[in-house]
Amino acid sequence: MRLDAGRRYLVVAALLLTSYWLMPAGSARSVAQVAVSLSSAVAVLVAARLDRPRRLAWLAFSFGSGLSAVSDGYVAGNIAAGVQLPYPSWADAGWLTGNVAAALGLLLLQRGRRVEATGLLDTAVVTGAGGLVLWVALYQPLAGDLDLAEIVGLLYPATTIGMLAAAVWLVTSVPAPVEGWATAALTSGVLSGLLGNVIYGVSQGTLNPQDRWFETCYLLMYIGWGYGALRSATVPARAGASPTWEVSPVRLVAMYAALLVVPGVLMVDYLNRLNLNHLPIAVVSTLLSVLVPARLWLSMRQLRASTRQRDAYRDDLEHQAAHDPLTDLPNRAYIRELLTSLMHRAARAGDEVAVLMIDLDFFKKVNEQLGQPAGDEVLRTVSERMTGLLRKGDLLGRQGGDEFVVLIDPVPSPAELVAIAERLVAAVSAPIMTRAGRASVGASVGIALARDGQTDAEKLLQDADLAVYGAKGKGRGRVEMFDTTLREELEARARLEAGIRSGLATGEFELHYQPVMSVATGALHSYEALIRWRHPERGLVPPDEFIPVAEQSLLICEIGRWVLHHATQQLAAWSRQDPVGHGDITMAVNISARHLASPTLAGEVRHALQESGLQARRLVVEITETVLLDEPTADAHLRDLRALGVAVGLDDFGTGYTSIGQLQKLQVDILKIDRSFLRPDDPGAQALVQLMVTAAHAFHLDVVAEGVETQEQLDRLAGIGCELAQGYYLGRPKPARDIQVGATTGLSAASG
Repeated sequence: MRLDAGRRYLVVAALLLTSYWLMPAGSARSVAQVAVSLSSAVAVLVAARLDRPRRLAWLAFSFGSGLSAVSDGYVAGNIAAGVQLPYPSWADAGWLTGNVAAALGLLLLQRGRRVEATGLLDTAVVTGAGGLVLWVALYQPLAGDLDLAEIVGLLYPATTIGMLAAAVWLVTSVPAPVEGWATAALTSGVLSGLLGNVIYGVSQGTLNPQDRWFETCYLLMYIGWGYGALRSATVPARAGASPTWEVSPVRLVAMYAALLVVPGVLMVDYLNRLNLNHLPIAVVSTLLSVLVPARLWLSMRQLRASTRQRDAYRDDLEHQAAHDPLTDLPNRAYIRELLTSLMHRAARAGDEVAVLMIDLDFFKKVNEQLGQPAGDEVLRTVSERMTGLLRKGDLLGRQGGDEFVVLIDPVPSPAELVAIAERLVAAVSAPIMTRAGRASVGASVGIALARDGQTDAEKLLQDADLAVYGAKGKGRGRVEMFDTTLREELEARARLEAGIRSGLATGEFELHYQPVMSVATGALHSYEALIRWRHPERGLVPPDEFIPVAEQSLLICEIGRWVLHHATQQLAAWSRQDPVGHGDITMAVNISARHLASPTLAGEVRHALQESGLQARRLVVEITETVLLDEPTADAHLRDLRALGVAVGLDDFGTGYTSIGQLQKLQVDILKIDRSFLRPDDPGAQALVQLMVTAAHAFHLDVVAEGVETQEQLDRLAGIGCELAQGYYLGRPKPARDIQVGATTGLSAASG
């Protein structure tokens, strides 16, 4: 396993320390001693290079270790020369300055950090207690007239007390400025140095400098600094430590140990009759009796603040879990919980519970045309509008997406329920100004009532949802109240959807083809493919019965793909069978609004053409006017189809909102005039058809007149220049098996 920089230094330092112990007293041992302190200075310099944010702190440590190494070398040199150094000497100046530099380094580690009152209190408590012990052990015996040796002896523990105070502040800081093992190494080094300084200060230089036990305290101090610096520079401090105000077991023990220092000192004084000066003891005792309670009081105060903050966070989390982040309304889960509680209460009291399900109409277009941020603005606006209309006791929630729910309590009469729902529809339908532009949406509302002790919230919401489905099926912007008849209708619709899906899979559907003829020549021009459902039990199901149901689901897209595949395959087969008569015949296929909105439509058309081998120009995709208005993506998708070479026909022209002047802007090639314009015999209707034909020709569009049922209608079309016609008079829709390919393809054959 590869060792990191700190561990590699520990290995080197351990070898140097071992050599120090193994070597005999004299120059060799002194060299080993200097090597340890010098290695610490080098290690801390490396840390300063690696750890730029705390470079000043490590440089202070390195300066302290370097001065100590110089002092050690100075002593070793004099020993080697046989010179007995006086006490104090210049070496003491280097060691004392090194202590001050180390204390400064510990303080610089806190640079730029917020000063915590609790950390300062912890530091003051421990330092005060430690200072009292040192006073009893050192200063009291030396009180009086002090000479230089005694003053220097007292400076050693005094400077180390400064290091201890800085170390305690480091240990109590949260989050820790340096990594945990690094903090432990630096603090252990300080404590080891404190022990050595106390011993040296008491001896006042009388100890033999070659005393291994005495000098080992300092060597361990240097090693702690070197390892701590490298460890901190290479291993980041861990986050998530306890706040400074928390009284951990270690801090609690330290504080009460500090409180026991004063009675301990007094006990030692009494037992040993030391006759200590009680004034410093009283001062420290007073200080500790103030600091420790202040520390505990501050912790309790911050604990209460933290508890309040935690409760606020918890309440906020509970609110977020129960409310929609966009509208701040109760969310789906919370609505169900409230509804269940409301239904149980109503069941006990014999009351009713009402639910209004609101589904926004045309909301998808807002997102497509103006973007999702505008859609979010719309949701917030409609939620505010609806909230302002509700009675006291009613509750609005968001189901998700563009669905909302209102819990009605108390429940009014059915007429009032409908009135509330209609007010909501009117409020939602008013235009909304967003930053991206004006948006317009509507609302369909379903109402469901829980009676006779019903307590199934999910069932009630499903009933309301079915009522919304019924409202949308009847034209949107409506209010529908759920009843058993509606359920039966929707269940029948669901069975019909299942039947369509099954029929597509089992081959129950077939195509009938209606011819489109040339008005001038009576020749076959094209076919329109019309889907029919031959149900095994019901027989031939009319398209107007199953197509609207399919259009309300994705089934219409499946039907569209099926028609594309079979219509192109059939025309290709006829072309191979009758290349002369059907070589240029086209095939028209109707595409629904939902299918046209699908981004895969162009790919599906391309795939159908490739599979059949049919040329793109021989396929006509027919759409209605309402599709152009309802689908924002219609224009782009029609461009894609025309880029393939496919022609586009505008079906049922005249029944929608497209004006003649818009024809030049539409992505269409063929105009199909609705059958309703051919039935009236009044001159106004005939003139309108002539206007449509003239306008279409002006924009280079082919014209097909639908619903031709008489020769008279055909003659009028010929008179106004309409080139193509379609209707029962020209030919009814027939299955492929009943169409005689290769026979005469004129008017008489088609109408037979």
